[in-house]
Amino acid sequence: MPAFLTGAIAYLANLVVVFGLYPYRDYIKGFDAARRTVPNPSRFCMYRYWGMMKNPSQPLLLAAPQGLLYFGYALGSGGSTGAILGGIFSGYAKVFVSTIARRMSVSSRYNRLDRLTYSSFLNCVISSSRHYGVLSFFMGGLATSFIAVLWHGVSLAVLSQMPRNGMLESTWDAFRIHSLLTFLSNPVRNTFRSSLASRERAGGVQCLRNYAAGEAAIFREAGGVFLTMWRTKGVSFFLNGVLLTTFKTSVPFAITYGTFRFFGGSIGSSVQGSGNGYIGGRRFLRRY
Repeated sequence: MPAFLTGAIAYLANLVVVFGLYPYRDYIKGFDAARRTVPNPSRFCMYRYWGMMKNPSQPLLLAAPQGLLYFGYALGSGGSTGAILGGIFSGYAKVFVSTIARRMSVSSRYNRLDRLTYSSFLNCVISSSRHYGVLSFFMGGLATSFIAVLWHGVSLAVLSQMPRNGMLESTWDAFRIHSLLTFLSNPVRNTFRSSLASRERAGGVQCLRNYAAGEAAIFREAGGVFLTMWRTKGVSFFLNGVLLTTFKTSVPFAITYGTFRFFGGSIGSSVQGSGNGYIGGRRFLRRY
């Protein structure tokens, strides 16, 4: 399947999932394990969907990273090359989308300090580019791409080697694999979390040299966090939040993959669910 078509189907599948599970991620974040309380479900969903209707560009933007993940994977012809390329596309797209969302937020420091207001997505891109530079949209992209390769890219690489099943079986396979990668990549995500949270630079990023310096600073800070947390917190720091992330991210990823297969998308395996066929002339040796 051509890379562009693969990316388009994945984007459409994720757009459906983003719309259907729009309140889901924030609802999971609001769960308090200590008090065992969650926000009122019906009211919470109503407010979230009402906010989406007032800004319909949100789901269109949120679906972009997954679409580019699949596009990059297919463009790289799968395997390790596809996982790296898909992770890079997905990582930089995620940084771009999160930067747009933060700058358009009413509570953003851009609105408070610089008194900038944006009437639309396009207006935000144009005005922000003038004030902070085009490269400011992608600050933190290298670290985010590194995480995306280890997390989402490897997940697709494993899924591409599995027998082709129906939507429910594909969803379950994707959930199992992505959940495992969520656990394995959690130390990396926790190490970079604080440095990526403060990736904005005062005065913006006006040249490539400043961009490279900012990316290097993110990795240096992450290295310091790793050494400090390893001495003070130990293993518990690197495993913190893995269960919440599984529900928050692995569930939508799995449903997106199942929907992608339901829409006719494919990223590799042509073997049916029996597992007794051939892949590229070689018998599939392992049942997952």
